[in-house]
Amino acid sequence: MKYLLISPFIVLFFTSCKEKIKQGKNDYVLQATEDVKSFSLDSDVKYNAFYLYTFEEQGKRYLSFLNYRTTQLCFYNFNTEKLLFKVELEEEGSNGVVIPTGYYVNGLDNIYVSTSAYSGLIKVDTTGTIIQKIPYGKTDTGYQIIPSYMPSSHPYNTPIFIDDKMYITQKKLDRFCPSDKTPLSVVMDTVKKEYASLPLTYGILTEKQLESNTDGFSRIFDGKNFIYSFYVDEDIIVTSVDHADVQRVKVKSRYIDSPDEKVNFESEKAPMQILTVPRYGDLIYDPYREVYYRFAYPKTELDSKVNWWGKAVYGRKKFSVIILNKNFQIIGETLFPEAIYNPYVSFVEKEGLYISRDYQMNFDQSEGFMTFELFELVKNK
Repeated sequence: MKYLLISPFIVLFFTSCKEKIKQGKNDYVLQATEDVKSFSLDSDVKYNAFYLYTFEEQGKRYLSFLNYRTTQLCFYNFNTEKLLFKVELEEEGSNGVVIPTGYYVNGLDNIYVSTSAYSGLIKVDTTGTIIQKIPYGKTDTGYQIIPSYMPSSHPYNTPIFIDDKMYITQKKLDRFCPSDKTPLSVVMDTVKKEYASLPLTYGILTEKQLESNTDGFSRIFDGKNFIYSFYVDEDIIVTSVDHADVQRVKVKSRYIDSPDEKVNFESEKAPMQILTVPRYGDLIYDPYREVYYRFAYPKTELDSKVNWWGKAVYGRKKFSVIILNKNFQIIGETLFPEAIYNPYVSFVEKEGLYISRDYQMNFDQSEGFMTFELFELVKNK
């Protein structure tokens, strides 16, 4: 197979940066290189697009991902592209996690999994032993943290650690809590077991955006700001750590007119709609070059004769990447060739931006490897 506690009386002031920040020209582009990383997949390893990370520890670089719908965590040497080891998590017993539903790793001592069998995050070591369980609770505002939280690399919503506090995102589930009361992020004190809702909620979306049936977003922390990229909003949301100071910054793709086209999930064509309607995607930070990359998905067409159910794992056929400088000014946008890359799988390294070459609707591609091509940020000639 293939592969802190914020007062509820705080008033948020949403400052539009549309006039304050002048958007830049197309001064920079992402340029393909001949550097392609190819990681061999065992016959029992499934292609995974949503739980994959790179990290460095004691001079060694790793690539790790969850073998989806199994209890395996795979660890590769990033430089040699060789499999180092697998962590086999137990399904039952004192170290049992059943089947992981999400995964995050930022070092061999910082491995977290989520599971439908436990309302919280579970920290494990490389032997599969459970080190800590971090339960979800009620916040200071009485909000019950949703147990379905899954740390993932797409949408990029990994936990953020600041001192003893963990910042995790929340999904909008109206049956549990109204949109304008559901926080985008909550804070969990992992030592004191205290919880707080941050004041930014799904109420930031317009009615039309909410009706589009796509309220997903990615969230990053650049060391100073939390930044949210909603898929149906051409603006990004830049906030302080406590989410009391909020700015909207327009980051519009030149290839998208409006990203809030509605998806009808009751239609049999919904899987194809999800892959064709115009949308924005993940926003990631490149600390080596002090720039941000925001993925954008222009409206496209697909073969209606193909059953697109389950094909979203292979990403969008057509996409671009918007490049922002450290002041959130657009300094370039690169449109990629169609049906080659899977933009749902990308990561930043010292060398540049790596993007998966595994758009598996191209049936001539090998299922035995997970491949990534390096792109360099260069001045546009």
